[in-house]
Amino acid sequence: MVAVDDAPDPTGLYRIRDGAYAADLLITAVSEFDLFTWLAEHGPTTVSAACAALGLAPRPADVLFTLCAAHGLIERDVQNGDVIEVTELGRAHLVAGSPLDLRPYYGSLSERPAALELAHVLRTDEQAAWASAKPATAAGDWSGRLGDVAFAGRITAAMDARGAFLAPRLAAAVSDIPMDRILDVGGSSGIYASALLDAHPEARGTVFERSPVDVAARTLIEDRGYTGRLGVVTGDMFTDALPGDHDVHLFSQVLHDWDKARVEHLLRASFDALRPGGWLLEHDTHIARDKRGPLPVAEYSVLLMHSTPGKCWSVGELSDMAELIGFVDVEHRSTIADRGVLLARKPF
Repeated sequence: MVAVDDAPDPTGLYRIRDGAYAADLLITAVSEFDLFTWLAEHGPTTVSAACAALGLAPRPADVLFTLCAAHGLIERDVQNGDVIEVTELGRAHLVAGSPLDLRPYYGSLSERPAALELAHVLRTDEQAAWASAKPATAAGDWSGRLGDVAFAGRITAAMDARGAFLAPRLAAAVSDIPMDRILDVGGSSGIYASALLDAHPEARGTVFERSPVDVAARTLIEDRGYTGRLGVVTGDMFTDALPGDHDVHLFSQVLHDWDKARVEHLLRASFDALRPGGWLLEHDTHIARDKRGPLPVAEYSVLLMHSTPGKCWSVGELSDMAELIGFVDVEHRSTIADRGVLLARKPF
């Protein structure tokens, strides 16, 4: 058995899995919307104008334009009206009339099922089935399928596997934050809370999860030997109040599953329930403030856009939301494998 500290860096393996839908989004942009030809004819323009002209919904379009910027196919200026313009790379190879036009090459893959799904998401903002499952389940979306015990168990095991390498790095990145009572909101298996408890031996924690994920969480927590220090409270983070009397709230790779209204709801619920002086830790893959990358996060955002109501939120978007709610001392720290943690404190 390889010790965590001695293990080879698996970042490339995370990227393969997380970027599974990114190529299909670029295929769709080229073959279905002829995006770069349109930009060459109408740019520079704003993202909102491009959405109106091409029939794109704002959330998936934001993911698309971040991906294109990360690939160097467009310039994007978020600070001055979110203006976009095709680059020389895009103009040379993805615009009609260029002698080096690759659009037919991309178009030969336009019938890929994921490309067709993404075209629908781009137009309607309706998420596709998780992992392009066919036929779609009666429960519908990714979140609805968590009501199925077998699916909830598979997803919980998947999140637990992802966290085995990531969780200790998160704990190391926030080792200077005092912790007494940790609330892991939507914490799945509790693997991230467990890592924080390892770094703070006197602390205790709670995983807040809905049924039936709570059952899988209790089993995995017991298997790891944390039953005495890490409990599970069953509840819905959107309809139930968060448990009180905690000085640290952890959202680990939770907010990227949800739209802005629900992200704001969760941040406000955290602010209301935290002890004064307590800390919010938002651990995730974050888009840069300028929304030009980084590329692996832009690629992961496509998967989330395809299958959930969310995306990879930018550091700027999350910071602005947190500060408007009342959090202070907001900062971002990198961890590992394209992840980072946004910290924010509730004033005394």
